[in-house]
Amino acid sequence: MRRLKSQAGFTITELMAVIAISGFLMAAAATGFSAFFSKFNEMSKSMELQRDAFNCMQTIKSGIPIGSGSSLKFQGISTAETAVFTGTSGSSASTIILYPPVSDYLHQNDFIRIFHDGKYVRATYLNGTIMPAAPLYLFPKPTRGNEMEVTKLLFSKANGDGETKVVLVELEARVKLRKDVYKNIAYSSKMTLTMK
Repeated sequence: MRRLKSQAGFTITELMAVIAISGFLMAAAATGFSAFFSKFNEMSKSMELQRDAFNCMQTIKSGIPIGSGSSLKFQGISTAETAVFTGTSGSSASTIILYPPVSDYLHQNDFIRIFHDGKYVRATYLNGTIMPAAPLYLFPKPTRGNEMEVTKLLFSKANGDGETKVVLVELEARVKLRKDVYKNIAYSSKMTLTMK
């Protein structure tokens, strides 16, 4: 009679134990990755909110690009000669109309109007005969899935008596990070009109 040699290998019990431990480790890793990507997503939204709000403040100050090539110019607070506040509540206004220096007859009625429509900072302008068909979106951009909104935009005169030469701009916005959790930011800056 022949004798069977013992064969090395794994028992079904050992194999099942290894599979169970591997499944547990994969579940723990998946939970960790999920938490990491969730936190990364929140940080990305927060950084995007801060970047876009800062860029909006820069656009309000430096101006919206109008025209192209050699006729490109910017209309904003720093290029305006006169400022008029509308939508006033107390000493602040939710809308500002800026008039640049008059360069010729064609541009005597030029203006830029920057306002808060309840969720967005928007602007419209007249440059000679050029006027956008609808107000432009300055901040945030109206894209699908964008959960940012402007909660406050106020303009007020920051210099003493007399004609407005310095404008205080206050901007507050928020972004939804997850259900009922928001990241809020607030910017405040004094901006000078162009000197005559």
